[in-house]
Formats: sequence, C-alpha cells, structure tokens
Amino acid sequence: MKQYPEIRLTNTLTGKKEIFRPYQPGKVSFYSCGPTVYGHIHIGNLRAALVADMIFRFFKHVGYEVNFVRNYTDVDDKIINKGKDEGMSSEDVAKKYTIEVEKDFAAAGVQEPTHKTTVTTHMPEIIELIKKIIKNGKGYVVGGEVYFQIEAFPGYGKLSHKQIDDLVAGARVDISEKKKNPLDFSLWKPAKPGEPYWDSPWGKGRPGWHIECSAMAGKWLGDQIDLHHGGEDLIFPHHENEIAQSEAASGREPFVNYWLHHAFVTLSKEKMSKSVGNVFLAKDFLGQFSGEIARFLLLSTHYRSPIDLGDEIIETALTSLQRLYEAKAKALEVSKLHRLLPDMRAEGAWGSFVADCEKAKLAIGAAFANDFNSAEALASLFSLIREFNRTLSEPRAAATPSAVIGAQQLIQVIEMEMGAVLGVGLLDPSKGLGDIQRVRASRISASGAAKPTEQEIKDLIQQRLDARKSKDFVKADQIRKDLVARGVVLKDSPSGTTWEYQ
Repeated sequence: MKQYPEIRLTNTLTGKKEIFRPYQPGKVSFYSCGPTVYGHIHIGNLRAALVADMIFRFFKHVGYEVNFVRNYTDVDDKIINKGKDEGMSSEDVAKKYTIEVEKDFAAAGVQEPTHKTTVTTHMPEIIELIKKIIKNGKGYVVGGEVYFQIEAFPGYGKLSHKQIDDLVAGARVDISEKKKNPLDFSLWKPAKPGEPYWDSPWGKGRPGWHIECSAMAGKWLGDQIDLHHGGEDLIFPHHENEIAQSEAASGREPFVNYWLHHAFVTLSKEKMSKSVGNVFLAKDFLGQFSGEIARFLLLSTHYRSPIDLGDEIIETALTSLQRLYEAKAKALEVSKLHRLLPDMRAEGAWGSFVADCEKAKLAIGAAFANDFNSAEALASLFSLIREFNRTLSEPRAAATPSAVIGAQQLIQVIEMEMGAVLGVGLLDPSKGLGDIQRVRASRISASGAAKPTEQEIKDLIQQRLDARKSKDFVKADQIRKDLVARGVVLKDSPSGTTWEYQ
C-alpha cells in the first residue's frame, strides 16, 4: 500500500490543526470558489487562485489522485449591471471576462483544475438541489421565491462560530415580509424584466448566489468532500450557507471535512475592494512584474497570513528570487565542468552538502505538509543555498568532480521539491534573473529619482573608470554615490565593474 506523508491542516470549522484523512484512501476531493466574472480580477483574486493551485500541486506531488473543481459565477447581479453599463448581454459579459481571467491564470502559471464549472451549465442540478431542500422541510416558497429556513437547520453558524440570535440582532440584510427570519436567504429568485431567467417549478427565475457552489460541488465531488477553500471573507455568509444547503439536501454531514481560508491582500493596510476603488488588477500586476514573481510574492507568505503590498515586501521577494536563480546559475555552470561517471559519490565537503540536500528535501516536504507552510519551506531552501555558496567558495571546490553531484542535487531540490509545489525556480536562470532586472529597472528608487537605463549606467561606469585613471577620485566617488541614489549598485572586482539595480 502506498505511503503518504502525514498532512496537517488548519480547519476553519474546528479552529484546530488536524491530521488530514481523506474519505477515500489515496484520493482527494477539492473545491475552490472561483471569481464572479463581471470584470478583471484583482491580485486578491489572484492570490485565491494561487493558493488553490499550491494545494492542488502539493497533493499531486505527494502521490494523491486529486479531483479539483474550480467554479466561475457567470450569472449574478453584478454581471447584469455590468452588462447594462457596457451595453452587452449578461451572457456576453460573463464570456468576455472569463476569457480575461483565464489569461491572468495562465500568465501566473495556474494549472488547469480537473473541472472548471459555471452556474449557467448547472441549472438542472441547482433546481434539483432546491427541490430536496424544500422536501426535507428546510426551504419554503413565497411568491415564486424560494428561501432557506435558517431555524430549521440547527447547525447554522458552526463554520463562522456565530450565534443565530446575535446575527439576527445585528443583521445587515434586507428586511422582507416574505421571510420567516431576517437571516433566511434566497435559493431561487423570481425573474425581473430584462434579466436572464430559467424555468423552474416555482416560475421563471435564477438561482441565489450560495446555492450554486453546493450544486456544483455535489455533482462533481459528491455529498461529502474532503477540502473546500476560499478567502476568509467567504466564511460568512457564503460558506456557512453552503454547509446549510448541502447538509439540508443530503441529510449527511459534514458536507466538508476540512475548510481552508486564506487571508486578504491589502494596500496600505486596507482590504482591496472594487467599491472602495483601491484595486490593483491582476493583469496590471502580472504585466508590471511576471507570472513567477507574482507567484513568489503571493505564495512566500503563509496563506493564512495577510499580505500588505508595498515596496518592502516586493523588494524582499525580488531579492530572494534573485538569490535562488543566482545559485541555480552557479549550479548549472558547475555541472558542466565535469563528466558524471556511474557510481560516482560526492566526497569531502560536497559529500556533506549532498547530505544537507537530503535533509532539505525532508524539511521542505514537512513544511508543506504542515498546513502548507510555504514560508518555512523557503527558509529551508535558502539555508541550503547559503551552504551551497559556502561550499563552492572553498579553495578548488569547483575543480573536483564531486561538485557536479552537489550542483545537480541543489537543482533537484529547487525544481523537484520547491518548484513542483510553489511553481517557482523552474525557469532558465538567465530568464529568471532577466525578469528581476527588468522589474527593478522599471521601478522608482527609494529616493524618488528615476532609475537610469542600461546604456546610461555603462556610460557612467566608463566615466568613473576614466576619472579613477586620471586620479580624480572625488568625481569617481560622486558617480558611484549618484548611481546608488538612483537605485544602482556597483561592484568592483579584479575583472572589472559590474552593476545591478537594488
């Protein structure tokens, strides 16, 4: 029987870190809430997709068969209103922005899920689910609208850990005489003039927001699933209502064994919101940086910790990714120096380094198995990179054939252990470092001065060299200081002067 690592997940339902035990050995059923397609997604939406992608990649990496469903909400009030604003049908709006979302996901290296689902292709399943809820005494019909009856479901509030009485007292919901309880929510809405609708036993209309995910998860994953993921803003009411609907219809609980929620991406400590207007679109973010830099930036922080997007975290990500690719470039160069013979073993310092690689593989795997602790996994990788640089710096270290084994082991750790789960470190180093240089060149230095172009830097380096030859050290030093102020660092060595954007 195949052995799987012990995986621990922080379950929102219980508030505890628990050992993962799937319903079916060797298989994982996984649902992640995708975007409502009424506009370009922002980087908070992109973080959601990348966290789900990391979870998907990890379970596959350790050998599980994963049935992963990601949905698109393609009928919604926001989509209808967008259609009115743009002079398009809501169907065309949804199609247009689904394509745009797919472009962003592809640019960020998001893998295709097992199933991509839409609300409009699951109307029969949605209607059938609502029928079951009504039959089981958990829903009621008023004037062509179907409501879920909160008080008929005793477990309501168990995910968000909220009490019904408290929710009613502070409810920010539309008070309607139709409802038996202010918290009762709509499963099916009557059609309005000029809006899309479908035929149902309760008249023409369309589904409420929450019922869609219950229906799509139920169709592709069953009445009880292993994992459900989404942003922490979906805990209440969306995911709370999903639980109520699914368990009310099937009579089985729990609907989901493990609920995983990621934290927000903020700008200046404020949650991004299209209504507030402080949105950084994913397409702009990916264009300004790159898919890999975006992945590293949004996944290097633990998924349950917030990310406040600013210069400091961006610079940290660029510096870390640069260290990774510089080490990979050295390793590739070393691996070309000698021919690896059969049964060759690393000796001396390289023998110790190879042992460190084995330890790093275990540490990285353990970090991901510990509630997808990407920050801890990266810390282990960078400790290994530091040891590689130290070993390589020893006298004649690169000259021994053992260096090839050490170099290849490092590349394997970068690509097979880290890259397979985070999706970073897989590029050729020249491409990865080139992207970082391009990003740094396009950013404004901390002093506010525009960064010089590559040709301007080369000209200034030559002027500095000429000044030093003529013993005008004041001018030479001033050129260096001016470049530093504009975000460029010079490095002098016996072979000449090199530079990089800081």
